[in-house]
Amino acid sequence: MGLCVDRSVNYLRNLGLNTILQPRDGIAPLALLGEANGQRALIGTLDQLIEPSSAPLPTVVSSVAANINGERSSKLPVEIGLNILGGIISAMGGNLGIDAAYSQAKRLEFAFADVTRDRANVIQIGDFLSTGRVRWNHPILSRYLFGDGNLYVLTEVVRSPQISVTAFDEHKASLGPDIPAIKGIVGGNVGVVAEGSSNTVVSYKGETPLAFGFVAIELSAGDSNHDGELDLVFRPVKAGDVALSLASPAVERKLFDGPLTELVDAPV
Repeated sequence: MGLCVDRSVNYLRNLGLNTILQPRDGIAPLALLGEANGQRALIGTLDQLIEPSSAPLPTVVSSVAANINGERSSKLPVEIGLNILGGIISAMGGNLGIDAAYSQAKRLEFAFADVTRDRANVIQIGDFLSTGRVRWNHPILSRYLFGDGNLYVLTEVVRSPQISVTAFDEHKASLGPDIPAIKGIVGGNVGVVAEGSSNTVVSYKGETPLAFGFVAIELSAGDSNHDGELDLVFRPVKAGDVALSLASPAVERKLFDGPLTELVDAPV
């Protein structure tokens, strides 16, 4: 597996998910995630992997993610947790500087509320790809399908407008939040309330549900039929093994020849 693995990447493993390190709107199933030389980017969508075809795209169904709502993440060292939380607050339209509100914390624990799931039909993904001709010689796709590159198709994306945070001190006791101070830091675009039986849980809520986790299948070049013909090989990705970071797409463009603005920054 080519993508990095650390605590910020796998903190959603127990929820059966891979992590979107900078939660945001506009990420959907059937997006293609490429990795090369340690850099990752959304490079396009499933239909761009094959030559133009009249075959219908796989169905995507939305539902409530009841198995994820309210479930807690693993407890993270505060430095990692604040990096994740700061990115979420920023994506909600809030201000930076939340670190000051957690100066006494040693670990943070997250839970998501009002979670919805967009899931593509995986069987239909296989059917769709089997009807078309893979663009093996495409100057960008070939970098991911062969050699040291990796290519993934997102089959499921989960999103939430709200994250709850519990902070723990060095003795593993939960800390009471200073809600007025937190509100002053994040600004008026983000709702902030205390929750839990002892009001030790801080809930941050934005107006737009943000994608924060995904499920994916890895696609690679191979000879799955042992007939000497080039085929797409499918492999499920284990939860917590990969992460999607969109912090600096400009860095990703340096890996390739020619302009990539349209592919890297295109909404999916």
